[in-house]
Amino acid sequence: MTDDDKQQQQQQQQQQQQQQQKQQEKEEIQELLTFFDNTTASSQPAVLSVDTLLHNLSTTCSPKKIFESIVPHIFHKDPKHQQAAETLFVSIISHKPLWLSDAATVMLSYVRSLTQEKGLDSSDSGIKEESSRMIHCIIFYPSTLKLMISQMSHTSVSIADLFSTTLETLCLLQPDEITDTVLDMLSSTLSSTSSSSLSSPMAMPDDATLMIRYYTLYFKIISAPTIKNNVNAKYQNVLMKPFLKALENDQDPLLQMGLLEILEQTSSMREDFFQNWCEPELDRALLKMVGQQVVPTQQHPCKKVQIQSTGSGIGGSGGDFHPFCSGAALRLLAIREHYQFLDRNDFVQVLMDYGGRNASAGEVEKIGFIDGITTFCCHFDNSDDNSNRNSNVDLILQNQELLNEWLTLRMGQSKLKAVVMNSVARVLEVKELLHSSRLELYQMIGKVNDVGRGEDTTQIIMQYVKGQVVELRLAAYGILTAVANVRMGAHMLMKFGGFFEFLCNRNLEIVKEGKELKYGLVMAVWNSEVKGLLADDIVRALEQVVLDGPFYVKQVRDVALE
Repeated sequence: MTDDDKQQQQQQQQQQQQQQQKQQEKEEIQELLTFFDNTTASSQPAVLSVDTLLHNLSTTCSPKKIFESIVPHIFHKDPKHQQAAETLFVSIISHKPLWLSDAATVMLSYVRSLTQEKGLDSSDSGIKEESSRMIHCIIFYPSTLKLMISQMSHTSVSIADLFSTTLETLCLLQPDEITDTVLDMLSSTLSSTSSSSLSSPMAMPDDATLMIRYYTLYFKIISAPTIKNNVNAKYQNVLMKPFLKALENDQDPLLQMGLLEILEQTSSMREDFFQNWCEPELDRALLKMVGQQVVPTQQHPCKKVQIQSTGSGIGGSGGDFHPFCSGAALRLLAIREHYQFLDRNDFVQVLMDYGGRNASAGEVEKIGFIDGITTFCCHFDNSDDNSNRNSNVDLILQNQELLNEWLTLRMGQSKLKAVVMNSVARVLEVKELLHSSRLELYQMIGKVNDVGRGEDTTQIIMQYVKGQVVELRLAAYGILTAVANVRMGAHMLMKFGGFFEFLCNRNLEIVKEGKELKYGLVMAVWNSEVKGLLADDIVRALEQVVLDGPFYVKQVRDVALE
């Protein structure tokens, strides 16, 4: 027998051994499930024999393989078989707590596989047949579901996140049936004051970490596109009471920051969430954080609030700002304003008071004011006509005091100057706003920052784009590109003396990100209407810059002289 024959024979033996091992593991797992099927049918306490059954498994059968064999049976169509597998799953975790991480990983992997098979997503009708098997597990035998919710209080963040993601995925698969069950359990969990155990979830409303985990899951579920608004309304009263109570608790600022972050993430994913949240207590809590007092009006107690401040206008002296949450609260108020929880004019007064009292404050407060006014200008409802979409920006453009606070570049910190330019660029990029208003906002930078030398906006921005501070250069590229994408914006830039030469000069910018941003500016000018009005030699020069790309380097040849 040759060496090749021996090697081939050894490989065949190894393959046979592996197949025998897999078959043995499969038979052992099936033995467990059969045992639990029989004991469940005879109503015997099967959980007492888990240690004995696990001891009989071979040492080569890892916890992950055990759970990979059990988890599919949890979603079995036969209720008795499903209940037996579920009992076994919960019992093994009870006896082997260290296996919990493997159980969570396998459970999430299997649930995700229901949407990943054949490239289906959670909204595809093709998964209905597969996901329908989970109805028995979730509604009739919810032990596994209770286990997953209870483990969201686990000390290990990774384990808690695995079970939270699994619950979220389950709700996406069966939004009508499973969502109600999950939210019912979350409601009882948040309203409970009992201590934790494996079978009953830990729900201490005063525990900041748990509240953040539970509410993160809740808002992810209700913000999903497949969830109807009536689901949000159904659980709003129960779930929002402890939420608002925690939001008003100034003794735990970290919890307040976490809850505000959850609200911002939810509003970015699904704006209509706030349409059904008619909750003046939220407005009161948010306005308090920005130094305002609020009292519901008699006419519309659920939709309108009346702002009362001890100071008015820029430089007023209202209540104290929240030291950590005022910026986030201002951004959320800017979003809620659009749904008439606040009047637009009232929110402008809040901005004036906030910006004025922060004029001499720190960097964080100033950035919070800029974020708030930017969100206010960019936010609108798609159902609005063009005039209503532009109303927020028009209100700001009519208020010189706010413009002075927002657009000033005369502060010493480079970071704040960059924040201002990025803020204006963000508003200019909103294509739904009127072109005239966007150009007017751009021109206001020159009017606010001119110190009597007759400088316009482009002249001021060009000083930064040619400067040595990288942060300011990058921000200047952004605002120039944004205005070049506005109708007639590129015309305004090309009329500035030296702007064309600046575009064609590839030696000024040395930073990779700066080269990319400058090339984006060139492309914005090249794709604008101004190209049709330029001379042929200028068009050819711009075209060459476009063809050369952002990282073009002119080659210099050295001629050797004798």
